Amino acid sequence: MTILCIAIRAFTFIFLLRMVLSFFPLKERTLAATARELSMAATDPVVLPLRRLLPPLPGVLAGFGIAELMVLIGLQLLDAILC
Repeated sequence: MTILCIAIRAFTFIFLLRMVLSFFPLKERTLAATARELSMAATDPVVLPLRRLLPPLPGVLAGFGIAELMVLIGLQLLDAILC
């Protein structure tokens, strides 16, 4: 396994953590809140430019939008092609 594959899979894990933790209201200064903040800081450089172009989904899926879905699909494609 190459370093690139490891990086793609690690980023995918961090991105999935971001997505899961975004659905829960978390108290500040907890381990889960810290994990959410770190995962958002790590993945924001990829998500924010797409979010400016693609609007979030309305309604129940607040915090999860088309941009996040596109990033997840892109990561899966990169993993399938390169790894």
